[in-house]
Amino acid sequence: MRAGHIMERSHLSCRHLGTSRAIFLICLLYLLSIVDTQASQLRVAVSASDSGMVVKHVQLGLQSELMRQGYVTGTNLTWIDSSQAASSDVNLTISMTKNTPFITLVNQQGLSTDIYLDEPHNHTEFAKHYEVNFIKKLLPGINTLGVIIDKKVADMRNTEQFLAQQQQKGMQIVYHYIETSDELRVATRMLAPIVDVIYLPYHITDMAELSQVITVAERNNVALIAEDHRSIDKGIFAVYNIDYVQVGRDTADLLVRLAEGGKNLSRENVLAQPVLSLNLDAAARMGVELSSDVINKAKFIVE
Repeated sequence: MRAGHIMERSHLSCRHLGTSRAIFLICLLYLLSIVDTQASQLRVAVSASDSGMVVKHVQLGLQSELMRQGYVTGTNLTWIDSSQAASSDVNLTISMTKNTPFITLVNQQGLSTDIYLDEPHNHTEFAKHYEVNFIKKLLPGINTLGVIIDKKVADMRNTEQFLAQQQQKGMQIVYHYIETSDELRVATRMLAPIVDVIYLPYHITDMAELSQVITVAERNNVALIAEDHRSIDKGIFAVYNIDYVQVGRDTADLLVRLAEGGKNLSRENVLAQPVLSLNLDAAARMGVELSSDVINKAKFIVE
């Protein structure tokens, strides 16, 4: 807005200042625009200890927010390998190692900030996102939880150990393992008559065949809850988890501020906490009645 205002004034003054002075003003504006473009160049070195779905969702949010702020890869945004971190504006590290920050950002002046995950959800195997105590609050009276898992993704040993732990909490959990996405409909049909609710992890809700699961669940009045907040828009009724795409967006904002020298940057570390998302239309179609108390606790609601 300010540059446009200056340019408008320079055109108006050509008749009074003369051609040479008008050309001088135009050249000055051009030089200022070059300086501004150079200042907006951003080089980021990224290091990730894991390439799983959580990291991919963080990267998705990171890139979308940088683009929203005007940073385009190949134009004014350059991704640098971590081995060349010395030439970057900001170094970004994503770590799935226990007892370490989830995300660390450091600029070339040494200013840094960390993002931690809320402790109950911190760096656990994906099976541990099946928080039985929360599910019981969300859907009082349920006793049996079904879970659909892709064999190629699941850690079988950890899954079986977790199953034993949840049974001790009074929840019966029935796991159905699939090998291809074509088996999703059959898996849902087999679980629907014997469970009260079905939980779907990231790798299931990202499948194109998810709509088949939703159709079977609605016909059998079985609630579907999931791990990924984006699945709410696909017809899942509830998600309670850390929104990793939003974590990526927050990371992008911190990254840009660090690249600009850390102005107005809080020195306190950031804590990413789980939030509740609800799709009230999907809940109605699955025969779920929610209390006003549960609805009031939701951060995101689709009606």
